[in-house]
Amino acid sequence: LVDQPPGIIIVKSFEVLAKISNPAEGEESYALLSSKPLEGEDEAPTHELNIPYKQNPMNDQNANFALGILEPSRRKMLSRDRGVFASLIDLHSTHQKLLIDISKVIELMCTLQPAEFVFVSFAYELDNFIVSRMKHREKILESPETDSQTIKQELASFARDLAFISNFAQQLGIVFFAAPETEQLREALKDSIGFKGETVRDERRARLFHILLYTFSHNIVAALAFCLWGGAFLTASNFLQKIDPLDVSLMFYLEIDQLIDLIERPLFRHLHLRMLECEDDPNQERSGAMLFRTLKSIMMILPQSTSYMILKERLTSMARYRQSAVALTGLSKLIDCGSETDVFVKRIVNVRKLHCDAKWRNIRAESLEEPSRLVDEDQRLTAAQQRREWLGYADESEELAMKEKMKQNMLGNTPKKAELVGVYENLNDMAASPQTVLDENEECKQCLDSPTTKGLIQQFEQVGAGDEGKEDQSNPQWREYWASRQ
Repeated sequence: LVDQPPGIIIVKSFEVLAKISNPAEGEESYALLSSKPLEGEDEAPTHELNIPYKQNPMNDQNANFALGILEPSRRKMLSRDRGVFASLIDLHSTHQKLLIDISKVIELMCTLQPAEFVFVSFAYELDNFIVSRMKHREKILESPETDSQTIKQELASFARDLAFISNFAQQLGIVFFAAPETEQLREALKDSIGFKGETVRDERRARLFHILLYTFSHNIVAALAFCLWGGAFLTASNFLQKIDPLDVSLMFYLEIDQLIDLIERPLFRHLHLRMLECEDDPNQERSGAMLFRTLKSIMMILPQSTSYMILKERLTSMARYRQSAVALTGLSKLIDCGSETDVFVKRIVNVRKLHCDAKWRNIRAESLEEPSRLVDEDQRLTAAQQRREWLGYADESEELAMKEKMKQNMLGNTPKKAELVGVYENLNDMAASPQTVLDENEECKQCLDSPTTKGLIQQFEQVGAGDEGKEDQSNPQWREYWASRQ
Protein backbone atom coordinates (compact mmCIF):
# COMPACT_ATOMS: atom_id res chain seq x y z
CA LEU A 1 0.00 0.00 0.00
CA VAL A 2 2.85 2.38 0.78
CA ASP A 3 4.40 1.86 -2.69
CA GLN A 4 0.96 2.27 -4.35
CA PRO A 5 0.87 -1.01 -6.29
CA PRO A 6 -1.74 -1.69 -9.00
CA GLY A 7 -5.27 -2.37 -7.82
CA ILE A 8 -5.27 -5.99 -8.96
CA ILE A 9 -2.28 -6.73 -6.71
CA ILE A 10 -4.08 -5.27 -3.70
CA VAL A 11 -7.22 -7.29 -4.44
CA LYS A 12 -5.32 -10.55 -4.85
CA SER A 13 -3.27 -9.89 -1.71
CA PHE A 14 -6.37 -9.42 0.42
CA GLU A 15 -7.97 -12.50 -1.08
CA VAL A 16 -4.93 -14.53 -0.06
CA LEU A 17 -4.99 -13.00 3.42
CA ALA A 18 -8.67 -13.85 3.79
CA LYS A 19 -8.09 -17.48 2.85
CA ILE A 20 -5.05 -17.80 5.10
CA SER A 21 -6.78 -16.20 8.11
CA ASN A 22 -9.94 -18.30 7.80
CA PRO A 23 -9.79 -21.22 10.24
CA ALA A 24 -9.56 -24.67 8.77
CA GLU A 25 -12.34 -27.21 9.24
CA GLY A 26 -12.54 -28.15 12.90
CA GLU A 27 -10.32 -25.23 13.99
CA GLU A 28 -11.80 -22.65 16.33
CA SER A 29 -11.70 -18.97 15.49
CA TYR A 30 -10.25 -16.29 17.75
CA ALA A 31 -12.64 -16.73 20.69
CA LEU A 32 -15.41 -15.41 18.45
CA LEU A 33 -18.49 -17.52 17.90
CA SER A 34 -16.68 -20.65 19.02
CA SER A 35 -19.94 -21.99 20.45
CA LYS A 36 -22.72 -23.03 18.11
CA PRO A 37 -25.98 -21.10 18.48
CA LEU A 38 -28.96 -22.88 19.94
CA GLU A 39 -32.01 -23.41 17.80
CA GLY A 40 -34.49 -20.59 18.31
CA GLU A 41 -32.05 -18.68 20.50
CA ASP A 42 -32.54 -15.34 18.72
CA GLU A 43 -36.29 -15.44 19.30
CA ALA A 44 -36.02 -16.26 23.01
CA PRO A 45 -36.62 -13.53 25.62
CA THR A 46 -33.52 -11.83 26.95
CA HIS A 47 -34.09 -12.94 30.56
CA GLU A 48 -33.71 -16.62 29.61
CA LEU A 49 -30.06 -16.27 28.50
CA ASN A 50 -26.87 -15.12 30.17
CA ILE A 51 -26.18 -11.90 28.29
CA PRO A 52 -22.77 -10.22 28.95
CA TYR A 53 -22.58 -6.89 30.73
CA LYS A 54 -23.03 -3.92 28.37
CA GLN A 55 -21.46 -1.04 30.34
CA ASN A 56 -18.12 -1.51 28.54
CA PRO A 57 -18.66 -3.65 25.43
CA MET A 58 -15.04 -3.62 24.24
CA ASN A 59 -14.16 -7.24 25.05
CA ASP A 60 -14.31 -10.55 23.22
CA GLN A 61 -17.33 -11.74 25.18
CA ASN A 62 -19.48 -8.85 23.97
CA ALA A 63 -18.11 -9.17 20.44
CA ASN A 64 -18.97 -12.87 20.46
CA PHE A 65 -22.50 -12.03 21.60
CA ALA A 66 -23.01 -9.22 19.07
CA LEU A 67 -21.70 -11.23 16.11
CA GLY A 68 -24.14 -13.96 16.96
CA ILE A 69 -26.48 -12.04 14.67
CA LEU A 70 -24.71 -13.63 11.68
CA GLU A 71 -26.21 -16.63 9.91
CA PRO A 72 -24.31 -19.93 10.30
CA SER A 73 -23.21 -19.83 6.64
CA ARG A 74 -21.59 -16.40 7.08
CA ARG A 75 -19.89 -17.34 10.34
CA LYS A 76 -17.58 -19.69 8.47
CA MET A 77 -16.04 -16.66 6.69
CA LEU A 78 -14.62 -15.12 9.87
CA SER A 79 -10.86 -14.84 10.50
CA ARG A 80 -9.14 -16.73 13.25
CA ASP A 81 -7.79 -13.47 14.69
CA ARG A 82 -7.72 -9.68 14.13
CA GLY A 83 -4.02 -9.32 13.32
CA VAL A 84 -4.67 -7.97 9.81
CA PHE A 85 -6.85 -5.18 11.17
CA ALA A 86 -4.27 -4.15 13.76
CA SER A 87 -1.54 -4.11 11.08
CA LEU A 88 -3.65 -1.92 8.80
CA ILE A 89 -4.25 0.57 11.62
CA ASP A 90 -0.54 0.73 12.48
CA LEU A 91 0.35 1.17 8.81
CA HIS A 92 -2.09 4.02 8.21
CA SER A 93 -1.13 5.75 11.48
CA THR A 94 2.47 5.85 10.23
CA HIS A 95 1.58 6.77 6.63
CA GLN A 96 -1.52 8.91 7.06
CA LYS A 97 -1.52 9.94 3.41
CA LEU A 98 -2.91 6.46 2.70
CA LEU A 99 -6.15 7.33 4.54
CA ILE A 100 -7.54 8.67 1.28
CA ASP A 101 -7.89 5.12 -0.07
CA ILE A 102 -8.73 3.29 3.16
CA SER A 103 -12.44 3.26 2.27
CA LYS A 104 -11.66 1.14 -0.81
CA VAL A 105 -9.71 -1.28 1.36
CA ILE A 106 -12.60 -1.57 3.83
CA GLU A 107 -15.06 -2.20 1.00
CA LEU A 108 -12.80 -4.92 -0.37
CA MET A 109 -12.53 -6.57 3.04
CA CYS A 110 -16.33 -6.50 3.37
CA THR A 111 -16.60 -8.54 0.17
CA LEU A 112 -14.26 -11.20 1.55
CA GLN A 113 -15.68 -11.35 5.09
CA PRO A 114 -18.96 -10.30 6.75
CA ALA A 115 -19.20 -6.52 7.15
CA GLU A 116 -20.28 -6.99 10.77
CA PHE A 117 -17.02 -8.75 11.58
CA VAL A 118 -14.92 -6.20 9.66
CA PHE A 119 -16.46 -3.23 11.48
CA VAL A 120 -16.32 -4.88 14.91
CA SER A 121 -12.68 -5.86 14.37
CA PHE A 122 -11.71 -2.35 13.34
CA ALA A 123 -13.62 -0.96 16.35
CA TYR A 124 -11.72 -3.20 18.77
CA GLU A 125 -8.31 -2.59 17.25
CA LEU A 126 -8.85 1.18 17.08
CA ASP A 127 -9.80 1.13 20.75
CA ASN A 128 -6.67 -0.92 21.58
CA PHE A 129 -4.56 1.53 19.56
CA ILE A 130 -5.81 4.61 21.41
CA VAL A 131 -5.60 2.91 24.82
CA SER A 132 -1.95 1.98 24.19
CA ARG A 133 -1.20 5.56 23.12
CA MET A 134 -2.85 6.92 26.26
CA LYS A 135 -0.74 4.64 28.46
CA HIS A 136 2.40 5.76 26.65
CA ARG A 137 1.47 9.41 27.14
CA GLU A 138 0.84 8.92 30.85
CA LYS A 139 4.20 7.18 31.20
CA ILE A 140 5.98 10.13 29.55
CA LEU A 141 4.15 12.76 31.59
CA GLU A 142 4.62 10.99 34.91
CA SER A 143 8.34 10.39 34.43
CA PRO A 144 10.34 12.96 36.44
CA GLU A 145 13.27 12.64 34.03
CA THR A 146 11.26 13.86 31.03
CA ASP A 147 12.22 17.35 29.86
CA SER A 148 9.79 19.95 28.50
CA GLN A 149 10.78 19.40 24.87
CA THR A 150 9.95 15.70 25.09
CA ILE A 151 6.60 16.51 26.68
CA LYS A 152 5.77 18.91 23.86
CA GLN A 153 6.63 16.29 21.26
CA GLU A 154 4.52 13.66 23.02
CA LEU A 155 1.50 15.95 23.32
CA ALA A 156 1.73 16.86 19.64
CA SER A 157 2.09 13.18 18.70
CA PHE A 158 -0.95 12.20 20.77
CA ALA A 159 -3.03 14.97 19.16
CA ARG A 160 -2.04 13.68 15.72
CA ASP A 161 -3.02 10.13 16.71
CA LEU A 162 -6.47 11.32 17.81
CA ALA A 163 -6.88 13.22 14.54
CA PHE A 164 -5.95 10.00 12.72
CA ILE A 165 -8.57 8.02 14.67
CA SER A 166 -11.16 10.70 13.86
CA ASN A 167 -10.37 10.50 10.13
CA PHE A 168 -10.44 6.71 10.23
CA ALA A 169 -13.87 6.79 11.90
CA GLN A 170 -15.05 9.19 9.20
CA GLN A 171 -13.96 6.74 6.49
CA LEU A 172 -15.74 3.91 8.29
CA GLY A 173 -18.89 6.04 8.31
CA ILE A 174 -18.62 6.69 4.58
CA VAL A 175 -18.36 2.96 3.88
CA PHE A 176 -21.20 2.20 6.29
CA PHE A 177 -23.69 4.54 4.60
CA ALA A 178 -22.55 4.43 0.96
CA ALA A 179 -21.06 1.03 0.13
CA PRO A 180 -23.33 -1.73 -1.23
CA GLU A 181 -21.16 -4.28 0.63
CA THR A 182 -22.51 -3.01 3.98
CA GLU A 183 -26.21 -3.25 3.07
CA GLN A 184 -26.86 -6.17 5.43
CA LEU A 185 -25.07 -4.36 8.26
CA ARG A 186 -27.15 -1.23 7.66
CA GLU A 187 -30.37 -3.22 7.73
CA ALA A 188 -29.33 -4.95 10.94
CA LEU A 189 -28.61 -1.66 12.72
CA LYS A 190 -31.49 0.39 11.33
CA ASP A 191 -33.65 1.49 14.30
CA SER A 192 -31.77 -1.02 16.48
CA ILE A 193 -32.14 1.35 19.46
CA GLY A 194 -35.33 3.21 18.61
CA PHE A 195 -37.45 0.10 18.07
CA LYS A 196 -35.60 -2.34 20.28
CA GLY A 197 -37.62 -5.41 21.20
CA GLU A 198 -37.32 -7.95 23.99
CA THR A 199 -35.74 -10.82 22.05
CA VAL A 200 -32.11 -11.91 22.03
CA ARG A 201 -31.70 -10.81 18.43
CA ASP A 202 -32.79 -7.29 19.36
CA GLU A 203 -30.25 -7.30 22.17
CA ARG A 204 -27.53 -8.46 19.76
CA ARG A 205 -28.38 -5.60 17.39
CA ALA A 206 -28.23 -3.09 20.25
CA ARG A 207 -24.89 -4.49 21.43
CA LEU A 208 -23.49 -4.25 17.90
CA PHE A 209 -24.65 -0.62 17.80
CA HIS A 210 -22.92 0.04 21.13
CA ILE A 211 -19.62 -1.47 19.95
CA LEU A 212 -19.54 0.57 16.74
CA LEU A 213 -20.58 3.72 18.60
CA TYR A 214 -17.31 3.42 20.54
CA THR A 215 -15.44 4.04 17.29
CA PHE A 216 -17.80 6.56 15.69
CA SER A 217 -17.59 8.69 18.85
CA HIS A 218 -14.15 9.81 17.71
CA ASN A 219 -15.85 11.77 14.90
CA ILE A 220 -18.79 14.00 15.86
CA VAL A 221 -20.63 13.94 12.55
CA ALA A 222 -20.15 10.19 12.12
CA ALA A 223 -21.57 9.66 15.62
CA LEU A 224 -24.57 11.90 14.86
CA ALA A 225 -25.31 10.11 11.59
CA PHE A 226 -24.95 6.71 13.28
CA CYS A 227 -27.34 7.71 16.09
CA LEU A 228 -29.89 8.96 13.57
CA TRP A 229 -29.66 5.68 11.65
CA GLY A 230 -30.02 3.56 14.78
CA GLY A 231 -32.97 5.58 16.06
CA ALA A 232 -31.03 6.90 19.08
CA PHE A 233 -32.49 10.39 18.79
CA LEU A 234 -32.44 11.03 22.54
CA THR A 235 -28.72 10.19 22.64
CA ALA A 236 -27.96 12.58 19.77
CA SER A 237 -30.05 15.37 21.29
CA ASN A 238 -28.44 15.12 24.73
CA PHE A 239 -24.96 15.00 23.24
CA LEU A 240 -25.53 18.13 21.16
CA GLN A 241 -26.49 20.01 24.32
CA LYS A 242 -23.02 19.19 25.74
CA ILE A 243 -20.89 19.87 22.66
CA ASP A 244 -17.52 21.47 23.41
CA PRO A 245 -16.57 24.72 21.62
CA LEU A 246 -13.24 23.18 20.64
CA ASP A 247 -15.15 20.63 18.55
CA VAL A 248 -16.80 23.35 16.46
CA SER A 249 -14.34 24.08 13.66
CA LEU A 250 -14.33 24.66 9.91
CA MET A 251 -13.91 20.92 9.28
CA PHE A 252 -16.90 20.28 11.55
CA TYR A 253 -19.05 22.63 9.45
CA LEU A 254 -17.94 20.94 6.23
CA GLU A 255 -18.82 17.51 7.61
CA ILE A 256 -22.19 18.79 8.87
CA ASP A 257 -22.93 19.97 5.32
CA GLN A 258 -22.29 16.42 4.11
CA LEU A 259 -24.55 15.05 6.86
CA ILE A 260 -27.44 17.31 5.83
CA ASP A 261 -26.93 16.28 2.22
CA LEU A 262 -27.08 12.64 3.37
CA ILE A 263 -30.26 13.24 5.37
CA GLU A 264 -31.96 14.68 2.28
CA ARG A 265 -31.22 11.53 0.29
CA PRO A 266 -33.64 8.57 -0.02
CA LEU A 267 -31.48 6.58 2.40
CA PHE A 268 -32.87 8.65 5.30
CA ARG A 269 -36.38 9.05 3.92
CA HIS A 270 -37.83 7.19 6.91
CA LEU A 271 -36.64 9.99 9.19
CA HIS A 272 -38.76 12.53 7.30
CA LEU A 273 -41.87 10.50 8.06
CA ARG A 274 -40.77 9.82 11.62
CA MET A 275 -40.99 13.53 12.47
CA LEU A 276 -44.72 13.43 11.67
CA GLU A 277 -45.37 10.94 14.47
CA CYS A 278 -46.55 12.19 17.86
CA GLU A 279 -45.89 9.75 20.71
CA ASP A 280 -47.37 9.66 24.17
CA ASP A 281 -43.88 9.89 25.67
CA PRO A 282 -41.70 12.36 23.73
CA ASN A 283 -38.64 11.40 25.83
CA GLN A 284 -38.14 8.02 24.16
CA GLU A 285 -35.15 7.28 21.95
CA ARG A 286 -37.36 6.82 18.90
CA SER A 287 -39.53 9.86 19.57
CA GLY A 288 -40.36 12.01 16.54
CA ALA A 289 -40.30 15.06 18.80
CA MET A 290 -36.77 14.16 19.92
CA LEU A 291 -35.72 13.75 16.29
CA PHE A 292 -37.16 17.20 15.59
CA ARG A 293 -35.20 18.61 18.51
CA THR A 294 -31.97 16.97 17.32
CA LEU A 295 -32.24 18.42 13.82
CA LYS A 296 -33.17 21.79 15.28
CA SER A 297 -30.02 21.72 17.44
CA ILE A 298 -27.91 20.93 14.38
CA MET A 299 -29.50 23.84 12.53
CA MET A 300 -28.77 26.28 15.38
CA ILE A 301 -25.09 25.26 15.38
CA LEU A 302 -24.76 25.96 11.66
CA PRO A 303 -23.98 29.39 10.23
CA GLN A 304 -26.53 30.78 7.81
CA SER A 305 -25.46 28.87 4.73
CA THR A 306 -27.13 26.73 2.08
CA SER A 307 -27.30 23.75 4.45
CA TYR A 308 -28.86 25.96 7.08
CA MET A 309 -31.60 27.08 4.68
CA ILE A 310 -32.29 23.49 3.52
CA LEU A 311 -32.70 22.26 7.09
CA LYS A 312 -34.69 25.35 8.06
CA GLU A 313 -37.23 24.83 5.26
CA ARG A 314 -37.83 21.23 6.25
CA LEU A 315 -38.13 21.94 9.97
CA THR A 316 -40.40 24.93 9.36
CA SER A 317 -42.82 22.80 7.35
CA MET A 318 -42.71 20.09 10.02
CA ALA A 319 -43.28 22.57 12.83
CA ARG A 320 -46.50 23.78 11.26
CA TYR A 321 -47.82 20.24 11.25
CA ARG A 322 -46.59 19.17 14.65
CA GLN A 323 -47.34 22.41 16.45
CA SER A 324 -43.93 21.95 17.97
CA ALA A 325 -44.39 24.55 20.68
CA VAL A 326 -46.82 22.15 22.36
CA ALA A 327 -45.32 18.84 21.28
CA LEU A 328 -41.84 19.63 22.62
CA THR A 329 -42.99 20.66 26.09
CA GLY A 330 -41.08 18.88 28.84
CA LEU A 331 -38.22 17.59 26.69
CA SER A 332 -35.65 18.79 29.22
CA LYS A 333 -36.42 15.82 31.44
CA LEU A 334 -33.23 14.21 32.72
CA ILE A 335 -32.41 10.75 31.43
CA ASP A 336 -32.22 7.93 33.95
CA CYS A 337 -28.76 7.29 35.35
CA GLY A 338 -27.38 3.97 34.15
CA SER A 339 -29.90 3.63 31.33
CA GLU A 340 -28.86 2.68 27.82
CA THR A 341 -29.16 6.28 26.68
CA ASP A 342 -27.04 7.46 29.60
CA VAL A 343 -24.32 4.94 28.67
CA PHE A 344 -24.33 6.09 25.02
CA VAL A 345 -24.20 9.80 25.92
CA LYS A 346 -21.39 9.30 28.45
CA ARG A 347 -19.32 7.43 25.89
CA ILE A 348 -19.62 10.19 23.28
CA VAL A 349 -19.01 12.96 25.83
CA ASN A 350 -15.95 11.21 27.32
CA VAL A 351 -14.41 10.63 23.91
CA ARG A 352 -14.98 14.25 22.90
CA LYS A 353 -13.39 15.36 26.20
CA LEU A 354 -10.36 13.26 25.30
CA HIS A 355 -10.08 14.96 21.90
CA CYS A 356 -10.59 18.47 23.33
CA ASP A 357 -8.09 17.75 26.12
CA ALA A 358 -5.51 16.72 23.53
CA LYS A 359 -6.20 19.89 21.50
CA TRP A 360 -5.86 22.04 24.63
CA ARG A 361 -2.60 20.35 25.63
CA ASN A 362 -1.22 20.78 22.11
CA ILE A 363 -2.18 24.47 22.06
CA ARG A 364 -0.37 25.04 25.36
CA ALA A 365 2.64 23.05 24.16
CA GLU A 366 2.99 25.27 21.08
CA SER A 367 2.90 28.42 23.20
CA LEU A 368 5.81 29.98 25.10
CA GLU A 369 4.57 28.54 28.39
CA GLU A 370 6.05 25.46 29.97
CA PRO A 371 4.00 22.36 29.06
CA SER A 372 1.90 21.08 31.92
CA ARG A 373 2.18 17.43 32.88
CA LEU A 374 -1.29 17.42 34.43
CA VAL A 375 -4.07 19.17 32.56
CA ASP A 376 -7.51 19.06 34.17
CA GLU A 377 -10.46 21.37 34.76
CA ASP A 378 -8.26 23.70 36.81
CA GLN A 379 -6.06 24.40 33.78
CA ARG A 380 -8.48 27.01 32.43
CA LEU A 381 -8.42 28.70 35.86
CA THR A 382 -4.62 28.80 35.72
CA ALA A 383 -4.76 30.40 32.27
CA ALA A 384 -7.25 32.97 33.56
CA GLN A 385 -4.97 33.82 36.48
CA GLN A 386 -1.99 34.32 34.17
CA ARG A 387 -4.05 36.58 31.93
CA ARG A 388 -5.20 38.57 34.97
CA GLU A 389 -1.63 39.06 36.15
CA TRP A 390 -0.57 40.16 32.66
CA LEU A 391 -3.34 42.81 32.62
CA GLY A 392 -2.26 44.12 36.01
CA TYR A 393 -5.19 43.08 38.21
CA ALA A 394 -4.39 42.09 41.76
CA ASP A 395 -7.11 39.46 42.05
CA GLU A 396 -10.39 38.36 40.52
CA SER A 397 -12.48 40.81 42.56
CA GLU A 398 -10.53 43.78 41.23
CA GLU A 399 -10.96 42.54 37.66
CA LEU A 400 -14.71 42.10 38.15
CA ALA A 401 -14.99 45.57 39.70
CA MET A 402 -13.19 47.13 36.74
CA LYS A 403 -15.39 45.25 34.28
CA GLU A 404 -18.48 46.49 36.11
CA LYS A 405 -17.17 50.06 36.01
CA MET A 406 -16.49 49.81 32.27
CA LYS A 407 -19.96 48.38 31.76
CA GLN A 408 -21.53 51.31 33.61
CA ASN A 409 -19.52 53.74 31.50
CA MET A 410 -20.76 52.12 28.32
CA LEU A 411 -24.36 52.25 29.54
CA GLY A 412 -24.01 55.92 30.47
CA ASN A 413 -24.69 55.37 34.16
CA THR A 414 -21.59 57.22 35.41
CA PRO A 415 -22.23 60.19 37.78
CA LYS A 416 -22.04 63.53 36.03
CA LYS A 417 -19.40 66.07 37.12
CA ALA A 418 -20.57 69.38 38.65
CA GLU A 419 -20.55 72.21 36.12
CA LEU A 420 -19.45 75.78 36.84
CA VAL A 421 -22.38 78.13 37.09
CA GLY A 422 -22.33 81.52 35.41
CA VAL A 423 -19.36 80.88 33.12
CA TYR A 424 -21.33 80.75 29.87
CA GLU A 425 -24.03 83.28 30.71
CA ASN A 426 -22.26 86.41 29.38
CA LEU A 427 -20.83 84.88 26.21
CA ASN A 428 -23.32 86.70 24.01
CA ASP A 429 -22.52 90.01 25.66
CA MET A 430 -18.83 89.83 24.90
CA ALA A 431 -17.74 92.30 22.18
CA ALA A 432 -16.18 90.72 19.19
CA SER A 433 -12.56 91.71 18.80
CA PRO A 434 -11.87 93.64 15.57
CA GLN A 435 -10.14 91.57 12.94
CA THR A 436 -7.24 93.14 11.08
CA VAL A 437 -7.56 93.00 7.31
CA LEU A 438 -4.25 93.06 5.41
CA ASP A 439 -3.82 93.91 1.82
CA GLU A 440 -1.46 91.97 -0.46
CA ASN A 441 1.56 94.34 -0.02
CA GLU A 442 1.40 94.28 3.77
CA GLU A 443 0.99 90.46 3.75
CA CYS A 444 4.05 90.07 1.54
CA LYS A 445 6.07 92.45 3.71
CA GLN A 446 5.22 90.51 6.85
CA CYS A 447 6.23 87.33 5.03
CA LEU A 448 9.68 88.78 4.17
CA ASP A 449 10.24 90.03 7.72
CA SER A 450 9.45 86.68 9.33
CA PRO A 451 12.40 84.71 10.88
CA THR A 452 11.73 81.68 8.71
CA THR A 453 11.93 83.65 5.47
CA LYS A 454 15.08 85.43 6.59
CA GLY A 455 16.72 82.08 7.35
CA LEU A 456 15.88 80.78 3.89
CA ILE A 457 17.29 83.94 2.29
CA GLN A 458 20.59 83.45 4.13
CA GLN A 459 20.84 79.83 2.98
CA PHE A 460 20.23 80.80 -0.64
CA GLU A 461 22.88 83.55 -0.38
CA GLN A 462 25.45 81.04 0.92
CA VAL A 463 24.66 78.61 -1.88
CA GLY A 464 24.85 81.34 -4.48
CA ALA A 465 28.20 82.54 -3.15
CA GLY A 466 29.76 79.08 -3.50
CA ASP A 467 28.68 78.44 -7.09
CA GLU A 468 31.09 79.54 -9.83
CA GLY A 469 29.92 80.59 -13.25
CA LYS A 470 26.56 81.63 -11.93
CA GLU A 471 24.93 85.06 -12.16
CA ASP A 472 26.21 88.01 -10.17
CA GLN A 473 25.72 87.74 -6.46
CA SER A 474 24.24 91.24 -6.33
CA ASN A 475 21.25 90.12 -8.35
CA PRO A 476 20.53 86.39 -7.68
CA GLN A 477 17.50 84.60 -9.05
CA TRP A 478 15.82 84.43 -5.69
CA ARG A 479 15.61 88.22 -5.56
CA GLU A 480 13.71 88.23 -8.85
CA TYR A 481 11.41 85.55 -7.37
CA TRP A 482 10.57 87.58 -4.29
CA ALA A 483 10.26 90.75 -6.33
CA SER A 484 7.66 89.07 -8.55
CA ARG A 485 5.74 88.12 -5.40
CA GLN A 486 5.38 91.80 -4.36
